[in-house]
Amino acid sequence: MNFVEIGKGERPTIVFAHGWARTHHDFIPAAEALVGSEKSLLVDLPGFGGTPRPEAAWDTKAYADDAAAFIREQVGAPVVWVGHSFGGRVGLRLGVHHPDVLRGLVLVSAAGIPLERPWWQRQRGKLRQARFRWLRQRAGGDAAAIEALEKRFGSADYVQSRALGLRDIFLQSIREDQSPDLPAIKTPTVLLYGANDTETPPVMGRRIAALIPGARYLELPEFDHISILHRGHHIIALRAKEMLAGGAA
Repeated sequence: MNFVEIGKGERPTIVFAHGWARTHHDFIPAAEALVGSEKSLLVDLPGFGGTPRPEAAWDTKAYADDAAAFIREQVGAPVVWVGHSFGGRVGLRLGVHHPDVLRGLVLVSAAGIPLERPWWQRQRGKLRQARFRWLRQRAGGDAAAIEALEKRFGSADYVQSRALGLRDIFLQSIREDQSPDLPAIKTPTVLLYGANDTETPPVMGRRIAALIPGARYLELPEFDHISILHRGHHIIALRAKEMLAGGAA
């Protein structure tokens, strides 16, 4: 796994993991805010940045298994895992399956459970999917026509997953529902969500927090899914440092 090391100290204490189709660069501001006191590892998860994709269609459990092995090899001691969006999905899996590698979880705009939508939105989505499938069938094997339909009907992440060669992994990820497993997490956890986030909205964060025993939920005004990483980097750094000190007050 490709990574960058930032900060001082004998061994890393924090691992930063980015979101879907992002790289370690997203967390450079937060890591630099901690440079005087903590050493951080900023990773490129498999398939992104400088890390090649897995040979198989991994789900987030496989990503967590790989991350746990990485922490044991590169650090050799529990760390605070700071995960944004997709990196938050992986962090939740770590909390369930590999708690021994964790001192704490700081989940930033984390995904991992389905987004509950009103009935009318679900129906509109089903109609849109049906139309997409019908038009794709009519397109036959015309690759250019199918790609144009995907751009017309699909989300930005869905469209980008083709260019990244990660469509199979993307579909594995968005279909998952970690809700049944989250009560098993005993690792201290804090969740940060932007009030203006439409990709992983606050309602998702509150539901995840309610399922994790003792988890804290913090909603940050004015931030969206990406701006929370940059304009909110000092808040992320503060919560990670508090985790290392033994709490998330």
